[in-house]
Amino acid sequence: MKIDIPVKETIFGMEDGIVSTLGVVVGVAAATDSRKLVILTALVLIVVESLSMAAGTYLSNKSEMEIAHIPLVKTFRKSVSGSLFMGASYVLGGFFSIIPFFFLAPYTAILPSIALSIAALFSIGYFKGQVAGINKIKSGLEMSLVSLTAAIIGYFVGKVVSGL
Repeated sequence: MKIDIPVKETIFGMEDGIVSTLGVVVGVAAATDSRKLVILTALVLIVVESLSMAAGTYLSNKSEMEIAHIPLVKTFRKSVSGSLFMGASYVLGGFFSIIPFFFLAPYTAILPSIALSIAALFSIGYFKGQVAGINKIKSGLEMSLVSLTAAIIGYFVGKVVSGL
């Protein structure tokens, strides 16, 4: 049995799971220094966002295929497959960002969380570069640098809000 991995949904889910969760945990950690609040917030975010991303993927893929008049069976199969990979990839990606918060004090866990997230993002980009036959280092750097903008903004929002 051949399983077609929806590349777009898998990369999008992993990247968004890493970056969204990193931005939230770094922001909450910077604002509160509360391990319980950081982990609770991250877990709620991962569950809600993975379900939302999966539902959005299902609906958007289905809509796109319906507009293209693709047969119902193919439409359903691609929509379900894409949504499952999107949701699962988001969950997996989200956990990279919160692992250090299980073992370290929140403020101390910020840099390891960022480092682990950068390593995961770079690895995804590197692997994509390998599969695509393009420069793997450049692909890894692009994935890392483009993606980290949201996390940096999350940190500064947390710092600003904590001062209010």
